[in-house]
Order: sequence, then structure tokens, then C-alpha cells
Amino acid sequence: MFIKNSNGTETFFQEAGDAGNETIVLLHGIGADHQMWSPQMQTFADNGCFVLAPDLLGHGQSSKVETLTLRDWELQISELLRQKNVTRCILIGVSMGGVIAQSFAMNHPENVSRLVLSDTFGELKTAQEKILGKAQVAGFWVYKILGRKMLAKGMAATYKAPFAATARDYFRKASLEVDLGQLILARKAINKIAAIRKIDGDRIPTLVLVGDRFGKFFIDINRKIAEGINGARFVVLPRAMDPSNLVNPTDFNRAVLTFLAETRRAERG
Repeated sequence: MFIKNSNGTETFFQEAGDAGNETIVLLHGIGADHQMWSPQMQTFADNGCFVLAPDLLGHGQSSKVETLTLRDWELQISELLRQKNVTRCILIGVSMGGVIAQSFAMNHPENVSRLVLSDTFGELKTAQEKILGKAQVAGFWVYKILGRKMLAKGMAATYKAPFAATARDYFRKASLEVDLGQLILARKAINKIAAIRKIDGDRIPTLVLVGDRFGKFFIDINRKIAEGINGARFVVLPRAMDPSNLVNPTDFNRAVLTFLAETRRAERG
């Protein structure tokens, strides 16, 4: 389905479940699209949620853009909620989607009932973090020169572990279809996030997940997000890596659904 946004761009999205149920909005990672959420869409719908999975600007079937900021994605999410008559949602973001989810929760807390972040980052402040951000931009420039087939090979090598086969197959195919110029814009935009200690965990219960296979540095980046949100839960998922929802959907789904069930009970008192 498509919606027309007030700034002239278009958002493609898919939905699942009963529109009368509590809404989940799923935000995918860089170079991905709504199909990244195939292991979650129906599962979450079957567990009593109305699920919306948009292609973020610069990705999938949504509009390509000449400039891109975190604010642009925030407006895209706001438009989707407004046009679907949703006031508050559970916001779930993985990787780039987790950055955008934090930005939205900071600036539109009234629209977020609960927040789930996975395999992401909340700032690039230390020297090592800044190097990581710049290296990602440089990497996309290199692949823009070498071509998408080389990107697909690189993604296949990243997910070579047998348990990551679903992610490997997905990204090998997705990499052949991406617009690398859009990915460069997207990576530059998310590098500007500054969300640590700026989300009210008392107002927005938060779960932070991270896979265990990208090493201590990446785990610590995600732990820093959780430590900066009052009351946030932090879970390291086994046999998982960015994006954990594809690499280990069983444990990812279990962690999310457990968090949602427990926070619902807490709300009921």
C-alpha cells in the first residue's frame, strides 16, 4: 500500500492484523525494506497487534530523496500514524531503524507507548564510535564504485554462519536492488543521532536487544543506550547479530512478546 505524504513523498508499507488492536510500527535497517520483518509480521499480528511495516525514505518502494535527515523520517512516521488514525504505537527499530526510533521517541514521546531497540546506537561520541560511523559511509562509497554485486558478496560473507542463512539470503537479494547513493545519505543522517539520556523511560518503557556475534564493542554500544533510559531492560541475544530479528527470530520474537506482555500487565496494575 502507498500513502502520499504532505511533503510530496510517498511511503510504501504493509500491514497485518486487526486495525482495532494496539499498533506496532516496525522500522528496518539500512539497505533493507519492510520484507526484513517477514519473521515478525504475522507473529505479532497473531499476538493481538496491528502491525505496520513501512519502507523508510530512500529504501524499498518508498520515495527516493535528494536530501535526508532524521527529521524527514520522523515526519514520515508521523504521516503514517496520522493517515492510519493511530495516536500511539509500540515502536520497534533494528539497526538504522533503531536510530530513527530513538529520534522519534525523543521528539514525539506522546506517540510512543513502548520502545524496542535492537542492534543499534544512540550516539557517535567516542573516537572509536566516530570512526565506525565514518567507515560505514566510506564503505558505501566504495561499493558505489565497485557495484552492487560486490556489495551482495560482502553481505553474504558477513552472514556466512549457518544460523544466519535467512539474513544471508535476504541481504544478498536486497543488495542487488539498493540505491547506494540513498544509502550514503541515510548513513550520514543516522550518524548525527544524539539520543543518549534523552528518552524518558518512565514515560516510555523500553527494551534494548543486541546479538552476541558482533563483539563486545557493539554490545557495549547497545548497553549504553539501555543505561541511559531509566528502567530499560537490556538483553543479549544468543546466536544473533545485526539484524537480530532475521538472524535469530525465535529469541527476538520471544523477547519482544515477553516484554509487551509484562508491560501490559504493569499498566493494568
